[in-house]
Amino acid sequence: MQQLSHLKNLNDCNLTDRKLHKHTMSNLNSTGPLEAAQRICTEGIELSGAGKHSEALDRYTFVIEQFGERIHPDFLRVIAAAMFNAGTSLANLGRNEEAVTAYDALIKKFNRRANLFFVTYVVKAMMNKAYRLNTLLRNEEAVTTYITVVARFGAIKDPTIQALVDSVKAFLTERQAVLNAREQATGAKRSQT
Repeated sequence: MQQLSHLKNLNDCNLTDRKLHKHTMSNLNSTGPLEAAQRICTEGIELSGAGKHSEALDRYTFVIEQFGERIHPDFLRVIAAAMFNAGTSLANLGRNEEAVTAYDALIKKFNRRANLFFVTYVVKAMMNKAYRLNTLLRNEEAVTTYITVVARFGAIKDPTIQALVDSVKAFLTERQAVLNAREQATGAKRSQT
């Protein structure tokens, strides 16, 4: 993931980084740090929506690096969003290995949180990680991740979590049906020879 911690020293920044730094410092000076983090993360979401994934990734990375050690729940919500969206931006840029790493970082940071807001991000990150692992042809790791989602979160009665888990269950069922059909077709060919 691109590192933006060097933004503290403007002499080391390229033009895009300087604009981001100037804009960020303006945000910090006109509002508090939480509002600045929220605004920068929102800018990333807007940039991502406009297909500017690299610029969006810069925003998310900046939020993660500048505010990622904060422990107040409101900051943690912004950090979770920034981490998830960084993974999504990396995936959209075709940087699947880095996307998997970004999702792993989110999972590690929020894995033990019971609040459904964070649980939802963990489940979505695990699902996206599994999808990216499939893209990288790491199918067994992907399936293991999907199975873990069902095992860990299947008993949660929240409708959002349940819908996510149900979609994973449906995928796993469909995958097993495809594997069974292949096995039957292979078995039929063997018996014909």
